[in-house]
Amino acid sequence: MRMWSPRKYYKHQADATLSQANPVSTTLYTILAATANARIIGISVVCTWTVQPTMDLVITIDGQTLTYSIAAPVSTTMYYPATESNRAPDAQQLSTTEYSVYRAFFLEGKSIMVQARTNGGTVSNLSGRVKYAKLV
Repeated sequence: MRMWSPRKYYKHQADATLSQANPVSTTLYTILAATANARIIGISVVCTWTVQPTMDLVITIDGQTLTYSIAAPVSTTMYYPATESNRAPDAQQLSTTEYSVYRAFFLEGKSIMVQARTNGGTVSNLSGRVKYAKLV
């Protein structure tokens, strides 16, 4: 006799957020700590600066790293990762266009971590938000 077992599903989680005052250049700040069996629904990152930096979003999925960058971010402008299949994993771009408005933004894995950093410049705040769900 077979026992009934509930079907697994993704349960939406509270947003993971970061608001780092005076971030240190090249230091990675965690937005979403390593999380098991997660599905990322959306990500945004923004920095406020007086001297322009570059900005990176680093996503680690099952040990593989994707790096999204913007060379000249506009202060207080929201940026979103734009996954492009024709670019190397370490050469993805951040964009002001939220692609999930037009198509689903979808990354999932057995382990996911999301971090952000600025490089150079004078930055007063680095903020980010990750919307995600976990397999339960």
